[in-house]
Amino acid sequence: MKKFLKIAAVIAALTLCCAMLFACAGGSVSGDSMTLVLTDGEDYTQVFNVDLNKMSYNENTGLMNVIESLKLQEQLTYTATDSGYGAYLTQIGELTEDIEAHRSIYIYTSVEKDIDVSAYASTFTYKGKEYTNAGVGASQLTIQDGCVIIITYTTW
Repeated sequence: MKKFLKIAAVIAALTLCCAMLFACAGGSVSGDSMTLVLTDGEDYTQVFNVDLNKMSYNENTGLMNVIESLKLQEQLTYTATDSGYGAYLTQIGELTEDIEAHRSIYIYTSVEKDIDVSAYASTFTYKGKEYTNAGVGASQLTIQDGCVIIITYTTW
């Protein structure tokens, strides 16, 4: 019986150690940051250099997590509606959708897996670099170390 208890204690200790390792791995990741740019392409530009560690960044962190974190830190305001596919941004910072003016909020990204690969893809140049519009919505947009997300307008 003593041997069984010793084995059970060792297994319990190993399980606890493994659980602690995995719990730490899922939390924040050291040194990761991203850039969020809000611009109307003319007069208004606001740049956020986001420390992803301040928001428990992990591989499942998306754009809406970043935006909500900035809102909670009182650095940014936004409004969104649930489109059934996730959040649809109608206002962020000084950018506001205006259907009568045929203007809506549009997102460009540097994250290759999220770019629009259709024939309708477009680019936006910021600081001499081109970014492609996102092929996914704000709720599905991937955030990763070093990425740049640009939120601006599109007109039709």
